Amino acid sequence: MDKQRWLDFVQQELLEALWERFPEEARGEATRHYARLMARMLAGRVHFARHGHTQEESDDPRDR
Repeated sequence: MDKQRWLDFVQQELLEALWERFPEEARGEATRHYARLMARMLAGRVHFARHGHTQEESDDPRDR
């Protein structure tokens, strides 16, 4: 799995302070969106590992 990376100019404390100012509902929504993106990325990697190509390269409509 990829190692988590931080940009040099982004300070963790500032991000945490910003996150704390988000309403609870907005934090939950952002977390759900991030989880869906992570799941899609993982699904793509699994598909590539199993089939050796991306879904866009497949001509079989069942793969889409």
